[in-house]
Amino acid sequence: MCIEKFEDKCKMINRSKLGRAVRGVLNLAKVEERLVCGLIPAITCLEKNPEDVLLCLLSQTSPGDATTHIQTVLLQAYCYENYIPVIQVDSDQKLAELCGSEKRKSKTKCLCAIITKCPESPGETSDESCSTTGSLSPTEQILTDFYECTLEEFPRPVVKLPG
Repeated sequence: MCIEKFEDKCKMINRSKLGRAVRGVLNLAKVEERLVCGLIPAITCLEKNPEDVLLCLLSQTSPGDATTHIQTVLLQAYCYENYIPVIQVDSDQKLAELCGSEKRKSKTKCLCAIITKCPESPGETSDESCSTTGSLSPTEQILTDFYECTLEEFPRPVVKLPG
């Protein structure tokens, strides 16, 4: 019975709208100051408090960049070991734009974005949307459901970000 409910939930996920869901989650996390952008800041955040991380968004690496590829593979493995959903996205430039990275160069990149959980005590934030600690927003729930539904897919699905 539980398996049937899970399969029904997986069938209901509209994969063509996942890019907009990612944008919504990033915007909410940015407003609530729960967003960590960049590979090194993400690794630092995971190293300090992996239990505070809700979701990891990881862009595809460019062919020929062995160092970055190894770092992202290790980051994925670490997230997997700590039960942190990792969703792969199609573009580091689009991810940078959605994270609100400054455009110092003509091409700004963001290989990774971490979304942390809401603070435990409601007094730490004045934002109403984050005051419901312990529960995910509907959009965050869609993305975590998508991750769970695609765990056994190979190759892993890549979410196309809105451009």
